[in-house]
Amino acid sequence: MPGTLNSPRTQPPGPRGHWLWGCSRELQRDPLGFYERAWREFGDFARVRIVPGMYLYMLFRPEDVEQVLVRNHRNYRKPDFFNKPLGSVAGRGLVTSDGELWKTQRKLAQPAFHRDRLAVLGVTMAEAANSFVEELSQHPAEQPLDIQQAMSRLTLKIAGETLFGADLSSEASSLGGAFKTAFEHVHLRMNNQMLPPEWVPTAENRRFRKAKAILDRVVEEMIQARRRENVVRNDLLATLLASRDDETGQGMSDTQLRDEVLTLLLAGNDTVGAALSWCWYLLGQHPQIQEEVAAEVRSLPDGRAPTVADLPALPLTRAVFEETMRLYPPAPGQPRQTLGPDELSGYAIPKNAYVMVCQWVIHRHPEFWTEPDVFNPRRFLPGADEGRPKFSYFPFGGGPRSCIGQHFAMMEGILILAAVLRRFRVELIPGQTIEPDTTFTLKPKPGVNVRLWPR
Repeated sequence: MPGTLNSPRTQPPGPRGHWLWGCSRELQRDPLGFYERAWREFGDFARVRIVPGMYLYMLFRPEDVEQVLVRNHRNYRKPDFFNKPLGSVAGRGLVTSDGELWKTQRKLAQPAFHRDRLAVLGVTMAEAANSFVEELSQHPAEQPLDIQQAMSRLTLKIAGETLFGADLSSEASSLGGAFKTAFEHVHLRMNNQMLPPEWVPTAENRRFRKAKAILDRVVEEMIQARRRENVVRNDLLATLLASRDDETGQGMSDTQLRDEVLTLLLAGNDTVGAALSWCWYLLGQHPQIQEEVAAEVRSLPDGRAPTVADLPALPLTRAVFEETMRLYPPAPGQPRQTLGPDELSGYAIPKNAYVMVCQWVIHRHPEFWTEPDVFNPRRFLPGADEGRPKFSYFPFGGGPRSCIGQHFAMMEGILILAAVLRRFRVELIPGQTIEPDTTFTLKPKPGVNVRLWPR
């Protein structure tokens, strides 16, 4: 329900920045550093001047996040500066759609992520992960490997097989380049509202259109090939094609289906691949924790490769994946825009205001986390979260607009970690300078170079 607005305080404190462009340039140049500085200098709620007359309200407390994402979620939409650039890639899929269209699409897509469906897809994930490990065994141990690129290839393979029932390995190079170009284009447009329209044939727009054409081609070819088949399949595409609205009996149009499939392909490849890359970066820095996880995995009966049925027996492996997303959440901040006034932390928030829920800061807030900058997966072992506010940790968002694929991503991440650590000790090459890349999904830049030593 909306805030009471009975006795709101004056405007919250925050930086004003330059007289003309406010804090926009600093926010674009170093968003993570800016989030931290705003919190340290102004506390758990900051009003940031972007340009004259435009402000961004930055939220650093779980209760405010819960108000925005859950209790009064109908008052908050994803703003156009987010939806339009991303929509140029993914159309009007679940991430970018709003209102009735979003409700309809979410309802149609939900069966694809039912627990029983995920169990079937988990078999495909485990097989792909174990096959990938066999390929890694052919890599010379002394030769460095960019494990970020390796994770991207693997998650693309899994996305293709679980979504389409098809191996996209032959498309890996072109799709990888297309993803990179598309995300750079989205980032550029999110942070610069004065660029020429996409129909103007600038060099940037031409590069983007070429990348978009590659993504559309792969998706549309898969959909059309499936429509011509008479074979029963168990992948996500089959579930999406079969989904019907309970009231109208209608399924997805070809355009809606393409947008949802492309959204799932983007998210399934990019988010999990990035999170796993950070896992190897952190486990490489903490070899003792890595050995404890490996021991957990290798204690499975008969030393067998992990399967979906083994997930409950891998609590520390799961905790590593969760702790990694605490320190390096795929989306370090999520923007929203108010449809009407509200009250947050006692401050009046006007209609059409921009707010940012900041995972990057909340996930490291010392009020909710002991030694917040330390990699400590035991925080996420069963029972360890007692007393912790719900929205002190929300790597997949929350409320009705939470990521529909979060359980898919968790299952995939755990199975891949377990499959690799069962066979290899991962050594981080010393002397690397690795920084968070905020272009879109939070990735390690320029990559994570490791050596894989057989166990």
